Amino acid sequence: MKQVFKQIIIDFQETPLPQARGREFQLPGLPAGVRKAFVLIGMRRSGKTWSLYQHMQHLLQNGVQRDQILYINFEDDRLVNLTVKDLQSILDAYYELFPQYIDNKNLHFFFDEIHEILGWEKFIRRLLDAELMTIYISGSSAKLLSKEIATTLRGRAITREIFPFDFKEYLHFKNIVIPEKISSKQKALFSHHVKDFLRWGGFPETIHAAPALHREILQDYIEIVVYRDIVQRHKISNAMAVKRLLIYCLQNSAALFSVNKLYNSFKSMGIAISKNSLYEFMEFFADAYCIFNVPLYHFSSKKTILASKKIYPVDQGMITAYTIKQNHEEAARLETAVFAHLRHHQPDIYYYHTESNQQIDFLTVNSAGEIALYQSSLTLADPETKTREVNALRQAMSELNVNYAVIITLDEEEQITVDEGVIDCIPAWRFLLHAIATSDLDKLIL
Repeated sequence: MKQVFKQIIIDFQETPLPQARGREFQLPGLPAGVRKAFVLIGMRRSGKTWSLYQHMQHLLQNGVQRDQILYINFEDDRLVNLTVKDLQSILDAYYELFPQYIDNKNLHFFFDEIHEILGWEKFIRRLLDAELMTIYISGSSAKLLSKEIATTLRGRAITREIFPFDFKEYLHFKNIVIPEKISSKQKALFSHHVKDFLRWGGFPETIHAAPALHREILQDYIEIVVYRDIVQRHKISNAMAVKRLLIYCLQNSAALFSVNKLYNSFKSMGIAISKNSLYEFMEFFADAYCIFNVPLYHFSSKKTILASKKIYPVDQGMITAYTIKQNHEEAARLETAVFAHLRHHQPDIYYYHTESNQQIDFLTVNSAGEIALYQSSLTLADPETKTREVNALRQAMSELNVNYAVIITLDEEEQITVDEGVIDCIPAWRFLLHAIATSDLDKLIL
């Protein structure tokens, strides 16, 4: 095995490092003497590996030599049937190739998709305890990594989530400059690009793809999630039911998910699956960072648990890839993009029902306990739509003692003063260009 790792290390050293760009990604510096593993998690093809490359570039720019960087992709076909006992061969191979670095503290070891190896976390813990290098880990399973980190690494890891490009990263990737002050022409430009972003999404590999290829690429991603991250990982025999369920979620994004309704629908189609399996599969989708569940916000934890959840894919482009009603999914894509933007910045996201059963798309709670309210609506041009959205927010503001709320639309911009406070109507491009923190909502208006 050592010879295989030697060849992989040599291949990496002789291959030009990809010029990664566009990510709003930075790892924190650590105080002297502090040892942590940096862990990147996210859906496959969302940019974890390129984030690692970007950090490698940062290291090289700051004086680290190329041969002080080791990179192993554990999905390399030369590493099939690898066991945790073989991982020691990585150190043996590297130090035989570069013996001058045996006692060097400025080494950087990158392990991509290492969670494919059963027992990997014990190897990482040993490196943290006995070796000198900085360790970087990537993985496509939220629960797998978090569970193992909690039980074995015990506070020895710093975790960062990696999502498909947000709108700012999307513009950077397309070499579009975002000025500090935005002119009318630039507003029109951003409005144009946000419509493309809402339709095609932010998976890096798809940004310059033609529509037919875009669909093919994202459908291939879904196949990988189904068969690699769910069927194989969890040893599920009913792969067809998993795939049907995932496609159902993509074709019903931004809607309430009812297990009972779906169970009866599958039963009528002759698909044998239990309700417990449906719940379990939905957890697997979230584990793979593919489909997220948004619960109801309620002061009763029991009602929150029992209420239906809303479902969103990690990226709105996945809706387009499986659309069967193109003209009717624009609203779902906008709402999904709003969810994804909120999720990038804070994990505690809910939907809310007022006492008169009016729905608020998103309610977030930050670390200080501050609540923020968001509605998504393509347009408020229709007076009835505007009245409905504003009244729903007013009622929620009153019930929750909140004095500010946001409505995200495609193009409209307006500030609405009501007895309960202020409701800002904001175009999607402006909303998606800003980091979200409840105490900084006033910065959304430029």
